Amino acid sequence: MADIVVTSGIPAEGFALLKGHALHIPPTGCVFTDEELMQLLPHADAVVASTALRGNVIRTGRKLKIIANYGSGYNVIDIAAAAACGIPVTNIPEVTASATAEVAIGLMLAVIRRMGEMNLRLREPNAEPLFTMGNEMGYTLRGKRLAIVGMGTIGLEVKRIAEVMGMEVTGLRRRDVAGSMQEAVIHLIQDADIVSLHCPLTEETRNLMSREVLSHMKQGSILINTARGAVVDTEALADLLESGHLFGAGLDVFPDEPHVPQRLKACKRAVLTPHLGTNTVETRYAMAEACSKQILDALSGKEPQNIINGVLWNA
Repeated sequence: MADIVVTSGIPAEGFALLKGHALHIPPTGCVFTDEELMQLLPHADAVVASTALRGNVIRTGRKLKIIANYGSGYNVIDIAAAAACGIPVTNIPEVTASATAEVAIGLMLAVIRRMGEMNLRLREPNAEPLFTMGNEMGYTLRGKRLAIVGMGTIGLEVKRIAEVMGMEVTGLRRRDVAGSMQEAVIHLIQDADIVSLHCPLTEETRNLMSREVLSHMKQGSILINTARGAVVDTEALADLLESGHLFGAGLDVFPDEPHVPQRLKACKRAVLTPHLGTNTVETRYAMAEACSKQILDALSGKEPQNIINGVLWNA
């Protein structure tokens, strides 16, 4: 029987495949503190990381065979520290792709059709004029040019859905960029009606959408971010929204969650959601199951899928 630690209160039913092993998981909605993790990890064989896992915490996990990241993005895990300890870190991009792509497409629709703005205004007194035909019009997605920054599993799913909806799609993958990533992004986005971000947060992509890059978005275009908040300079984004240079923005992520910058809250054409990317019952259960399979592989001596920190498997 193995000891398995889950860093936050994910519904335990999703880990049915781990029945027979000792599962240490906090109550739903709660998280283990660093101090609690440092008490648990010396005895643990595996970790499901759904919250920050710092290097000093990882180094206490002397028996760890795997850190299974509960999601696609892994910026909250010190993967270099794990690699130095010989601990493989995995992620599960395939499981998260559909739900996150749905949120990206939903934000596009909400912004371009002004659904978020109209939802708020319809609740105001004397909202009847909003029903007048020809006033407060939005635009259609069909025929719009969509630029996708990050053509990984999620970006490709967004591309598939967007093309079904009649959009023209271009995109780039980091691995295909030989020179400056920012220059490649500028070239990609300058003629796009909508820019959708789907890149992981790394040192290369931190502040990728800087003031300079954002300024190259064309007049009246839209920014969608379901990647990570720190990819975007939010002050520069707020400036472009307030000036009217951008038609709007749809943001599911923020640099300092759960804090949301007040300037973005005040922007009528910014549709804001609280990191809903994978927040569906079906997806969360599938994520727990995918992590469980990776852990069972590692415990049995089989190489788990999607090792992301370069640790060679030699169990």
